[in-house]
Amino acid sequence: MPLLKVPANPIPKGFVPALFTSYKVKDGDTLASIAQVHGMAVWELIYENFKTLDPREANWYLKNYVGCTRETRDKANLAFSASDKPGIIYVPTPHSPVLPISIPGQAGLNDVWAGIAKGHSADLFVAGAFDVTGVIYNLGDNAPNVRNAVLNMNGYKVGPGLGASIGATLIIAYGYSQPRDMIGEVSGFDFDLAVVAKLGDVLKGLNGIGTAIDTLDKFKKIRYAAEQTIKTTMNGMPESKGIIALPIPMAGVGIHLWLGYKTGNVRIFRTGTGIL
Repeated sequence: MPLLKVPANPIPKGFVPALFTSYKVKDGDTLASIAQVHGMAVWELIYENFKTLDPREANWYLKNYVGCTRETRDKANLAFSASDKPGIIYVPTPHSPVLPISIPGQAGLNDVWAGIAKGHSADLFVAGAFDVTGVIYNLGDNAPNVRNAVLNMNGYKVGPGLGASIGATLIIAYGYSQPRDMIGEVSGFDFDLAVVAKLGDVLKGLNGIGTAIDTLDKFKKIRYAAEQTIKTTMNGMPESKGIIALPIPMAGVGIHLWLGYKTGNVRIFRTGTGIL
């Protein structure tokens, strides 16, 4: 008989991992086979669905949340069948990143930092000002040992624009191995409206996160948004490093239209480790 253990703090029924979609299990499915099809290790699939790596707790979730009633041949674990009710396991959507739990960091993202910041911006015709403050995280690190830093960027803008706004902003710093490397002057042209339009769905997906990245699911959303932003804009990036900020639709107040050149200074208030 499979061993079951009630988790100390069970996840709520109906919990859906960020950027995952439902999959109806069928006869012959196993956690290992579903994980393999979606390019995951079996323990990654278990953790994403049940937030545990304890096989006994996983069996408890399979019985009480997935509705499994059958046993594996060795009777050590519960097994899937088409008759399971609701019989739902969550799997990654196409291009969805899977957050590693204890494997080496993502080499391609070791010099990329991202987070949600509170941004202020105002313009009057050809001159304006901006100020952005928030916590950014190294996207190549593994949870829970994710490096973070509080970043402030403020300065002036030159270009046609009108209006003012206060709201949440996705901030991405690329090409920096350490937060201290970001300190100093930053300048460059803002991205055109066509690029922002391409990222519309990605940015809307961040609406509601708030300024605190306090869960693995929020961290995954930030990493996914940063990856998509870099992919969308990289061909137009003349520099190997820089800091960009994109307002999150419907996550602020005010109306603001602007396109032009920014220049300002970057400060790092503190550094730390962990998802806040």
